[in-house]
Amino acid sequence: MVLCLSIHTELASAQLTGVPDQLNDDNNNRVLPIFFDREPTIGSPYLVGQWARGTVTLSGNHQMPDPDQSLWFNFDKVKNVLFIVNSKGQRWTYPIDSISSFSLIFNGEMNTFEKISWISNNYFLMPMFRSEKGYSLYKRLFTKCIPAVYANAGYYEEGKRYDEYLDFYEYYITYPGNTSYRKLYLRENPIRRTFRAESGLLEEFFNLHDREITEQSLLGLIQYIDDHKFPE
Repeated sequence: MVLCLSIHTELASAQLTGVPDQLNDDNNNRVLPIFFDREPTIGSPYLVGQWARGTVTLSGNHQMPDPDQSLWFNFDKVKNVLFIVNSKGQRWTYPIDSISSFSLIFNGEMNTFEKISWISNNYFLMPMFRSEKGYSLYKRLFTKCIPAVYANAGYYEEGKRYDEYLDFYEYYITYPGNTSYRKLYLRENPIRRTFRAESGLLEEFFNLHDREITEQSLLGLIQYIDDHKFPE
């Protein structure tokens, strides 16, 4: 069995070599062992490549770090666990059920994650656009480990030699009043269903912009609708 392995406390991926696999040889109907050298893992289970500055709000509304603390953070995207280290090298973790929100700052960019209880307490959402009166847009980041699966029987080879961590995104629209929501995918038909009540503004936006649906065009659509229907 090929497993995706990671050493969380050191923020590093473990590399395996000589992992046995099996291949059914149709010529003699025998199961032969196949060995391959594993290549370096692509991607990471962690949000950033090293410890980052940030802030955390725990479920009891306690803020971290305290004014006299020096803390660094990282986030395991696969297990939804926040890692913290202090200036003395002491480390500890917080699972998702003990955190309300957190932000990490890395290379001048801030990434904010928060739980919206009336959507779910089982995962974090990243706010992309908020409106008190209109539509708001959030995205959910989740990461999967795709293990190496490789076979080389001499006369052919297939698969890949490396484990890979892949990021995926889901998008959430909250409706005016912030009491209902809908999970959304980057396709035109789901967007039309989501904004059925705003069909006129939707057509105006599509007539002004390329109809290719991307994260940025979805964000632009939300802002366009809110600017016209719910001006500040």
